[in-house]
Amino acid sequence: MKWWIAGIGVAVLVAAGAAVAQMPTSGGDAWLTILWVAWIISVVWALTRPSFSLLFATIMAVMLLFVIIPATAAQISGMTTIAGDDYRAGVTRALEIAALAQSGMLAGALTVRASGPFPQFTRIFPDLSPPRLDQASWQSVAVGVMAVVALSVLGGASLRSFFVYTTSSGYGTFAREMTGSFGYLEALESFAGLALVLLPLRLGCRHASRWPALLSTSLATLVLLGNGVRGEFFATMFSAGLVWLKTGKRSYQPRRLLIAGVLALIIIGGVIGVARGSAGTRQLTLGHVVAESVGVNDLFLPTAGLANIVPSQLPYLDGTSYLETAEFFVPRALWKSKPKGSIVQLTSAIDPGGSGLAWPEFSEMYANFGLPGVIIGSLLLGALIELISRRLARSTSIRESVFTAVSAGIPLDIFTRGDIAAMLPAFAGIILAAALVCRRRSLVLTATRPSDAPESPATKNARRPVVTQ
Repeated sequence: MKWWIAGIGVAVLVAAGAAVAQMPTSGGDAWLTILWVAWIISVVWALTRPSFSLLFATIMAVMLLFVIIPATAAQISGMTTIAGDDYRAGVTRALEIAALAQSGMLAGALTVRASGPFPQFTRIFPDLSPPRLDQASWQSVAVGVMAVVALSVLGGASLRSFFVYTTSSGYGTFAREMTGSFGYLEALESFAGLALVLLPLRLGCRHASRWPALLSTSLATLVLLGNGVRGEFFATMFSAGLVWLKTGKRSYQPRRLLIAGVLALIIIGGVIGVARGSAGTRQLTLGHVVAESVGVNDLFLPTAGLANIVPSQLPYLDGTSYLETAEFFVPRALWKSKPKGSIVQLTSAIDPGGSGLAWPEFSEMYANFGLPGVIIGSLLLGALIELISRRLARSTSIRESVFTAVSAGIPLDIFTRGDIAAMLPAFAGIILAAALVCRRRSLVLTATRPSDAPESPATKNARRPVVTQ
């Protein structure tokens, strides 16, 4: 057991705790420094260790783009306004929350890493049936398309409005046109994401045309992105990337994949952000794309708005938003008076104009239990990230690998939304789809020949070196 790793985690927490005790309320610059230092330590540790965790590194990239950069701009340049609302009053407390969250995630990851040796990343090369994979992909896309059609028929919204690119008012038109609540149908949209997850497996099949897989994936992308929602698409693409890394016939350097993924996140997210805007603001220039990807996805200032009203104006939720998770699975048709959720009420309090603000998951931790909740919750989140990465690294089963990869995309999206009760039902479709193809009786991931096994030593010598995570 590497106790020095646990020592680093304890030192990070002790240092953060000492800072909480000694730092004045107005110490925004100091908290910003702690935030940057904790993030730099996390990134250096993530990039230099032999067993690389792509999930941890990706969340660190999201932390930089959507929290740390806006936090720096708010503290140093005074950029504290979104949609006409100024969140200056809560900036210092938001910096404190973010710094403790960053320190807690690092400490949680280090604690799991210290509990035992991290397994070598084992790659597997299953020999799967292309027709079965194609059938599963098209069936998942069909479920997603039928869910969209059902939303239109039952809710009264125009299918033309589903594609934000064809509307003049942009994102949210389809939802505004619908009358009624159809949460389960919205969850079934994510069924289409299975086609993206299976694409790496399908492209790895020999002597089979790839056009059916590419067509189904293109249609699945339209279903996932048509309404302008980016989070589920990126989470699904991340899961597909993990499957590609696990089963690709060539060795891929995961650190390079991380850099490519961050660039893709900025470009694709920015293009979608431009398309989400109203017709007069869709300027597809490099500066506008970057601004839409980074600037508009500000998760820091909403945290500042939350910190300014909790607990001074509104009390802590004391775990209510987490307990509501079970309520969200109850159809509104059966429970007419089902509440919208405490996080929605808090969001409305800081964003009365409904501009679509969101905060990271550690802000929901603060809304429920204050700063102690941020520390403990971030510890658990960092530990969960490492546990998922460990399970994926050591898996020698294609079924387990695919399901773990899909599960890895969920904390990535939840981290950027901070509303577990609403986010988990949104992923119900892709989780159900993955469970169906990964169950033991399913033939989709059944090898046509007994080759669903890790590389043998002879094969390792013949191939390029196996990627270690």
